[in-house]
Amino acid sequence: MASQWHVGRGGQTTGPYSSDQLRDLVAKGGLSPGDLIWKEGMDGWIDCAMLQGLFPSTPAAVTGSDPADWNPYQSPIADTSTVAESRGPGRIVYADYLPRVGALILDSIFLTLITFIPAIGIGIAAVMLFGADTGPNVAQVIGNLFGFIAGVTYYVALETSEKQGTWGKQIVGIKVTDLNGRRLTFGRAMGRYFAKILSGCTLGIAWLMPLFTEKKQTLHDMIAGCLVLKK
Repeated sequence: MASQWHVGRGGQTTGPYSSDQLRDLVAKGGLSPGDLIWKEGMDGWIDCAMLQGLFPSTPAAVTGSDPADWNPYQSPIADTSTVAESRGPGRIVYADYLPRVGALILDSIFLTLITFIPAIGIGIAAVMLFGADTGPNVAQVIGNLFGFIAGVTYYVALETSEKQGTWGKQIVGIKVTDLNGRRLTFGRAMGRYFAKILSGCTLGIAWLMPLFTEKKQTLHDMIAGCLVLKK
């Protein structure tokens, strides 16, 4: 009898599918590494990338006796709110508070270095064009706008990349995901960035929330539906 696989993707389960149907899903973009699969006889859900022959390069063949990766699915309905924190391979582990603080400090340093030389150039150009009286004010406005654009680009581009985190996060070994552990979309990353404005209005309380929230989320994580995880 052909294998009957069930697929966990985007918080929902579908199936059953034969192995050939799984390959068709891959070809059509309906199944990608990070999605989960399961069939009768297996202990739990696993990353579909572990199924030998499904993708061009896979780590190992899957058998019914293989150990399961983390499983957010309560068949047939997904419930990611019941995911338990664990430290085994492939399992969700929420990032601790101190690494997040370290990443924030590092990112501030990187952004300062990125904007420092352009800021000097903007200041000199503004004085030359508008004079010593008006130039500094013009330079401040343009510099603030440039810094804002640089910040949005830095955070959104890197957090939606394959690394799933800014340079600071990559250094300390954490990443940003959606609630299903997937890479952020552009819209979600933008939402998380602008939600930091609300976090900034809480007198620092929002930045302390990972110390006492269940999933170690800040206010902007909750608003944007994000998690910060250990790699």
